[in-house]
Amino acid sequence: MVNNKKNRWQHAQSKEDEFWKRNDVFDDQIARVVSRYGPVINELSKELKPESNILDVGCGPTCAGQLFNIGSKSFLDPLMDSYLKTYPEKIPMGEKLCCPAENIPKEDGSFDVVISFNALDHMINPIKVLSEIRRVLKKDGTFLLGIFLHPAPIALLRRFVENCLPFLREDAHPYSYTLASIRELLGEHFDIAKEIRVFRKNSALFPSLHREDWVFICKKQ
Repeated sequence: MVNNKKNRWQHAQSKEDEFWKRNDVFDDQIARVVSRYGPVINELSKELKPESNILDVGCGPTCAGQLFNIGSKSFLDPLMDSYLKTYPEKIPMGEKLCCPAENIPKEDGSFDVVISFNALDHMINPIKVLSEIRRVLKKDGTFLLGIFLHPAPIALLRRFVENCLPFLREDAHPYSYTLASIRELLGEHFDIAKEIRVFRKNSALFPSLHREDWVFICKKQ
């Protein structure tokens, strides 16, 4: 089972790498990060001290952590080396960590803030990732999770396809979450202080079946 998960993740990572090597995606993706997550990050920045340490988990080449106007930043992604080659002038200043989030190479209580946007559903083991994030957070630290959530019927269908019809699955996303399931998962590791829906597609055709982009502001238990 462990090997199957790792093989699945490696396949997802290869698809992710292919996506980011296209020359037509970066500008749209960074605009999405700024418009959806920027306001939340700006508000949190007001509460931070200049010496705050910030970790961006699964940062991709857009590196949302750079939107903090204060503090020292670390950017972690298993594809970081590839991103540095593809976008050498766009990866921001800060510590670069090229490794999976299941084993963050930092000591306990290293960070005041950890963020992870559009990454948890790409991981090998999301439960272990959340445990690692909790471990490296300081006692009074804040965790920001940004994640796409699906209506229950769509999430159920996606899980069925993932497990039973792999030739139809969405290659880059091994996991699918609903609002209820992500609340339950986060609640095992953090106290959820605030939930913000940052994007919902406006569509007259089956609007209730579209995924939504949410941000969860969490505190270490």
